[in-house]
Amino acid sequence: MNSLGLLPRLTATPRRQAGALTALTGALLVAFFIAPNALARSSVNTGNVGDTFRRGMVAYWGSGREGFPGQLDATVSFWFRFHVVKAGVSALLLATVVALGVVLWRQARQRTGGRVGRLSVVAPGAVVTLLGLFALVALVANVQGATAPFASLLPMLTGGGTDRALDGTLTDVRRQLADYPAGQHSPALTVMVNDFAVYHAVLAAMAALVALAAAVGCVLLWRRSRAAADARSKRTMTFGVAAGAAMTLIVLVIAFANASSAAHSPQALADFFAGGW
Repeated sequence: MNSLGLLPRLTATPRRQAGALTALTGALLVAFFIAPNALARSSVNTGNVGDTFRRGMVAYWGSGREGFPGQLDATVSFWFRFHVVKAGVSALLLATVVALGVVLWRQARQRTGGRVGRLSVVAPGAVVTLLGLFALVALVANVQGATAPFASLLPMLTGGGTDRALDGTLTDVRRQLADYPAGQHSPALTVMVNDFAVYHAVLAAMAALVALAAAVGCVLLWRRSRAAADARSKRTMTFGVAAGAAMTLIVLVIAFANASSAAHSPQALADFFAGGW
């Protein structure tokens, strides 16, 4: 008797493995959009998080304290849990999509005697690649949001229609940012600037890791392309190397831009409130 019935799953045919992984991918996609909001244990949920954050921000700015008042604290806590769950689902989705890609690649090679057939790879490969990119971007964005949930809520301040109290608060924020940190400023502004720095630093670090992983993948794929026995496989791998190199460069630009924003967070925050998010 094998533990938990794992042996039949490990020895399943590639077709059954692909079917199981495809079903799991679909389930995780559904969970990605449904599960996080199920964590709302209070009055805050995805339907009203923007309104509660705007009201909480007005109260926070007027409190004269660094600590969040009750409503804002509940909103930030919900947003943290929301992103933690989405990050977890995104990580599982990414792992599942990678496993599915490996299974489909092996299937294609088996059907073509070791060569990579164009029709057998292009369509499923494109779908797997898009799903993988979606999962990767979602993972990075939600780790960023979970690490700095307060800063990730800030875009909601500018999308809630006309509100005199909020408009007054935003006017004060912009005025105090103009000479920060030299002039007098609200304790809340210090929290905003610091959390904004963390928000961008996390994205810079994760983008650097993704760029490193993509670069390593390019090198490994390039070595395999040189050893490929047939021209079709070599062309496919060469295209993969080119795509990976382009992705590496794009992600490096993102890492540099966010590192700069983290290092100059008061100016970056001022630019954000001026419409430069």
